[in-house]
Amino acid sequence: MKRSVWIVALLAFVALALVACGAPAAPAGEAGEAAAGEAAPGEGLMTDVGTPRSETLIFQTFDRKAANPDQMNPLMDYAVWRGFRELGWGYLWEMDTGTGESYPELTESMPEVLNDEYTKFRIKLKEGIYWSDGVEFTTDDIIFTFDAYFDGIGKLTNGNITRITNYIKSYEAIDKYTFEVETVKPAYDFTTVMGVDTWASAFIPVPKHIFEQQEDLAAFRNTYPVTLGPYFVKEFDPNGFWQLWERREDWERSAYGWMGEPKPKWVLYKDFGPEESRVLAFVQNQYDVDTFMSPDSIKGAQQRNDKITTFAPKMPYHNMDDACSYGVMMNQHKAPLDKPEVRWALALSLDLKDVGINSVSGEFKASPLPMVDTQILRPVYFDPLIPWLNELALPDGYKPFDPNFGSDLVDRLKEMGVAESELPSTPEEISTGFGIGYWKYDPAEAEKLMASVGMNKNADGFYTLPDGTVWELELVIPGDWNKVMQRVGFSLADSWRKAGFQVNARQVDNAEFGNVQNTNALLTSMLTWYNCTFTPNYLNQWYGISPDYILPADSTELITGNAWRWENERAFELIAESKTMPTTDQRFRDIGVEVLKEFVTDMAFINMMNIPTTIPTNEYYWTGYPKQDNYYAEPYSWWSSAKEMVVNVEPTGMK
Repeated sequence: MKRSVWIVALLAFVALALVACGAPAAPAGEAGEAAAGEAAPGEGLMTDVGTPRSETLIFQTFDRKAANPDQMNPLMDYAVWRGFRELGWGYLWEMDTGTGESYPELTESMPEVLNDEYTKFRIKLKEGIYWSDGVEFTTDDIIFTFDAYFDGIGKLTNGNITRITNYIKSYEAIDKYTFEVETVKPAYDFTTVMGVDTWASAFIPVPKHIFEQQEDLAAFRNTYPVTLGPYFVKEFDPNGFWQLWERREDWERSAYGWMGEPKPKWVLYKDFGPEESRVLAFVQNQYDVDTFMSPDSIKGAQQRNDKITTFAPKMPYHNMDDACSYGVMMNQHKAPLDKPEVRWALALSLDLKDVGINSVSGEFKASPLPMVDTQILRPVYFDPLIPWLNELALPDGYKPFDPNFGSDLVDRLKEMGVAESELPSTPEEISTGFGIGYWKYDPAEAEKLMASVGMNKNADGFYTLPDGTVWELELVIPGDWNKVMQRVGFSLADSWRKAGFQVNARQVDNAEFGNVQNTNALLTSMLTWYNCTFTPNYLNQWYGISPDYILPADSTELITGNAWRWENERAFELIAESKTMPTTDQRFRDIGVEVLKEFVTDMAFINMMNIPTTIPTNEYYWTGYPKQDNYYAEPYSWWSSAKEMVVNVEPTGMK
């Protein structure tokens, strides 16, 4: 770890020396360019897009480069990672990422339930909200959006179209600010389906006065859209590397203007290049909030700039309360992954301590359940399952759970030189920091499981199929658009190879990543963040656990549910039952516990860790980011937390 930090610091020093010697800057619009512009005497620095640096909050992009930067139509597969969710769109109900509670954004209150069956709802919009071009937002926009969703089935490419059209039965405007909706089935999750559950909403209102003028909504790119949020698109890079947002003069009339004035006049989402280039740019105060920087790079940057901070002062240093987890999705329709013995063998061949240390310097929180272990979900789903996990046995009697995973990880980190003062010490602190435990690393037991289904090692030590040929397992992982996840993927592949699996770790870009995940013919296995549950309402993630969404193994049709390709009759029955009751009922939560047991028993998804949201912030120009001791929101630039961030940060006065 120390050697890695030294190398990163050395690279940053060399890069700084090159800059000082007059190394040429990259052309405007390209990744890795210098963001600091020339300043006139007595003025502050300007960004390379022509805005005062001291008035511009700058985020590293989530996906690095957008494949479709001019596509801003939310009815289509659009450039989603460019600030639309945070700055441009508005939702009926939002999610407080600090508490997991829903709250009204475009609406006056939570929906009024009109019948005992929980299928009819009345919604009242806030008055006085306007689109960025000055046209008032009313139920006309809501009804037009519903019409567009239903009329566009089969033509519109946003996957949420299917979700809403399968969920809503009818809708009508009552007056200018009131509308009613009837759902196909009892909808106890109405506020999170029609509002926000984790990342965003399946229902994005569009402006009727703009969209009704278009002959073909599927062909309409909506470039430079009118917005409901307090910012509008000022400019964007046609090559997909950056997008600039400017605060509306009438920000108080926007979707969340009632929260207070957003402090930055401009917000820039920009890719600063590969991680080595980003470290240099970050050290030079060229941007303010990173997205998944490797821990060793963060340490190297902190050694050169004391304004660079992490979420917490102790390990694992970062916020681990993202809704999603890293884990291995397997196509259970394809042999031999259709056998639970093989899936369990893969789980027991995963040395998560080594993977976590090699990829993220041990800064992670393990989770054996296909769910994130957070302060919201721990008491509801994890604590009740700890006794069951301790007693869980495979058919041969083997007990796979290791409750000492966290304490053993602490010991390993101490041996590697991590100071005791930076590590949790009590059992409670270790559990909070590193998780409740994980699966044992036991290649010997894995070999027994593989042998039980006719798969044995050859003379070279690799597992073969029953016909004697080597089983080559493709593992799809992100390219360097997500450096942290990429490193986790390479470490995972190494762990499996050491245990005897011939693994082909294939890197893909962001667009292909989504296609693989959602297409049976393309998927064998992949490292993904698919399991996303932020509140005790698991239905927004598990709704599709149903035989209705099963497609053939070689299907090229995009899946619309059950991404695990999981066939479990008990789970199907439990999820169907859960859809018939309020999501706050104890029975609903008990069902969640039972579904988790089925997931684990089948090893239908090899969950690994909460997403290690290694997000450093730079406090040279802005301060007041979410921190452990100031936890008003999660510290993510791609969630609703960014809304609270732009309202709460303050300029430091540096020019």
